[in-house]
Amino acid sequence: MAIQARIKLGEFNLSPEQVDKASFFAEILHRENEIQNLTRILGVEEFIDGHLIDVIHLFEMNLLSSRVLDLGSGCGVPGLLAAAIDLDQSREWALCDSEKQKCEFLFATAKELGLNQVSVYSGRVESFINQIKPTTVISRAVGTVDKIAAWILNCSTWNNLILFKSKGWEEEWKNAQLNKNGKKLTVTQIKEYSSKEKYRILVNLIKK
Repeated sequence: MAIQARIKLGEFNLSPEQVDKASFFAEILHRENEIQNLTRILGVEEFIDGHLIDVIHLFEMNLLSSRVLDLGSGCGVPGLLAAAIDLDQSREWALCDSEKQKCEFLFATAKELGLNQVSVYSGRVESFINQIKPTTVISRAVGTVDKIAAWILNCSTWNNLILFKSKGWEEEWKNAQLNKNGKKLTVTQIKEYSSKEKYRILVNLIKK
């Protein structure tokens, strides 16, 4: 997949090495997608618009700490793609998913990309989050904020939760405030951005 030919380095503020890593990840993802259904986002433009832009905006928030847990990693976005282009190679990335086959893909891809700072966990996050001891938790298209809070609030180490949301966020947050777990969180930062496909929001939350 010739992502290098599409990405303007200045436009996305990526180095040539980051572009190469993103392109390699995209090639692996699309190859695996022929074996198992990982993503509906196919093609160079779709990969950039549907995956890479999300990760770029995640880094632009400048909120990632030393140990990041990607909850519901799925096809590897945002966590595995972010780890691939992360300029801070000391940062640790933990990827988790409840589906064993997806975890096998994440593990194999991390190895193929040479990402020694990535670990993969299969199963429900409640069973191993205290083992991971994340300082940041990120999640995209996994569940509502109150459901995610219920899964991770028993862990004391994380200091920020970053969620990828869209236009329905305000209503979701309103409903979360009616839930005992949602009431334990507060919003500290919102980053709005748009792609060709949709309007998006990155929300940062902390414990009260």
